[in-house]
Amino acid sequence: MASSLYVTDNKEGAKKLFEGKMLYKVRLDMSPHKNIVDFNFGEKFLYGRVDRAFTPMVYNRAGGLVKITRFPNSVPKEAGWGALNFVVDAFRDLSQQFDKCRLLGKIDTTDPYLSTLNVYKAYQNPTKLYYDNKTVYYKAIKTVFRKKKTKFKNFDEFIKELMGTLEAIAHRNPMTKPGFIKSRRCPINCSGLVVEIAALDPVNDSEKIRQFVNSNNWEFYVAACASYGFMIDQAVPWRLVADIGDSPERSPILEYAKRYGVNSPDEIIETTYKNAYYGYYIDFKNELLFLYNSLKVPSYSVLEECGARTITKMIVPASYSPVTLNQWWTEEEFLKIYFKIRFLEEESVFTDMEKDSMIEECIELYEGDDLGAALRSFEGMLNKTFDYRGSVSYIKEHLEAVEDAEFQEAGSDPYGY
Repeated sequence: MASSLYVTDNKEGAKKLFEGKMLYKVRLDMSPHKNIVDFNFGEKFLYGRVDRAFTPMVYNRAGGLVKITRFPNSVPKEAGWGALNFVVDAFRDLSQQFDKCRLLGKIDTTDPYLSTLNVYKAYQNPTKLYYDNKTVYYKAIKTVFRKKKTKFKNFDEFIKELMGTLEAIAHRNPMTKPGFIKSRRCPINCSGLVVEIAALDPVNDSEKIRQFVNSNNWEFYVAACASYGFMIDQAVPWRLVADIGDSPERSPILEYAKRYGVNSPDEIIETTYKNAYYGYYIDFKNELLFLYNSLKVPSYSVLEECGARTITKMIVPASYSPVTLNQWWTEEEFLKIYFKIRFLEEESVFTDMEKDSMIEECIELYEGDDLGAALRSFEGMLNKTFDYRGSVSYIKEHLEAVEDAEFQEAGSDPYGY
């Protein structure tokens, strides 16, 4: 099959993008190897970023993140790429197996990626990724407000305007950290379970076929990864993802984890990760205040009827400090705003009545002096349904990438207002 049939960039027409992506997917689906996994479909989309209850989680610094010592010449060692300790151990053994087979002439020694395994990318800090994304996100919201000439005189009016904007964008472009963790903007690398052995363009399927699938070492590579407990991302074949399966028979990765006193997938989750919502919510009101101050104008004029005359009245938006804002808005009100934004971000199937009931139940938990229980209960109920963005095909996700890319451009108008 000619490589030109595959997608090379996002500039191709929608029809060619669809057909090219389908051809690539079919080519990889034909492989008999079960460790080539489509991470853009079903629950695999959220792999390493949610717990058993599908609530978003992030790496806990109490876990064992260690540096990987193998780097290509083009990437300095001080780059400091790392992964979870047992993942690094498994990758080290895998790379040594490649070294051994290369010296024995069992694999093609000229292959640029599949003869010596080097690390081009691994763990990415989800908190840093979120704050980087948030900077762009807030600029985009500011552009929307300015284009619509949105004005508000106090925090109440600001929240009403913000929610109206989020209704149009939050589902595809979540505002909160928990929503971000589950979105396509947060890569699977944030799990600490990933090692990437190339730095190619993930859009260019033609290059993937040429450099990997058609490589003389491809079959050896796929089989070797399986024997050391690594899945291969179908869409990014140089991305290795540690398989923390249900048993050592299914995934050798668990044998490596046992060296660190971790004996099951559940223990890995419990000891390595923490929820992504509690710490974020603690600072949620300050985030809203920051956004309020960023979006309000110094003053604006409105026309008012005064008897038989129309007069111009100047409005100066209210100023708040964290202390004065807490005097005007209660914690219950902030919780309700947080809950409503999270509903907008998720593909939930709840009716408005069910949403109101869930919010009230969680508010009651908070009033019982347990903020953690309120947040935990809400996220548990919110995420229990299975209808995530990842349930749609890779092709649909990829065709949306062009539109989503606009979101990354500061000062652009990605929402079509």
